Amino acid sequence: MITYKHSLWSTPTLLIVAVMVAVGAGVPAMTAQAAATSQDNQKIKVRKEEEKRLKKQDKSYATQAQARADQYAQMAKLVARNGLSPKPLLDAAAYFDNEAK
Repeated sequence: MITYKHSLWSTPTLLIVAVMVAVGAGVPAMTAQAAATSQDNQKIKVRKEEEKRLKKQDKSYATQAQARADQYAQMAKLVARNGLSPKPLLDAAAYFDNEAK
């Protein structure tokens, strides 16, 4: 009778190699995704800083934002009078009121 001891060891070895390959294939994908996310966050940060700088340079921005806040508040009153929810309009009015300051 012939026993094949090496065949019993090949199955766990193949499983271990398969797991290592699967994990190794997933690491570069996760690294690329993390790099893309950090680049997106950096771009958003730069855009926000640029927007803030432009707002400070524009002399009429505060008056325009206040006028827009007043328009949204008036529209919210009309919407509330007609029985609908004015919450989104009031939120927009509050946002532009904060931008005017």
